[in-house]
Amino acid sequence: MKDHLVKAIADGVRVYAAVTTNLVNEGIRRHECYPVASAALGRTMTGALLLAANLKNKECLTVKFNGDGPLGNVVADATPEGFVRGYVQ
Repeated sequence: MKDHLVKAIADGVRVYAAVTTNLVNEGIRRHECYPVASAALGRTMTGALLLAANLKNKECLTVKFNGDGPLGNVVADATPEGFVRGYVQ
């Protein structure tokens, strides 16, 4: 199944839903992540994509979690066009 993002508006309420399985698997493959890092990276990239879906023009959104545990930082950038990238330190 292809990844997709669905937007809906009803009675002044906006709803966004995303299927990002292929996106997350590609991030895991490129970064050769362990399971915990894979989950953190996938969730952060998906969250950034959902937040960026509401941006206008050529804006970019960055989500960054600073941790003091085994992962350290988790960062994801996303655009309203659906481009997203991320990494785990």
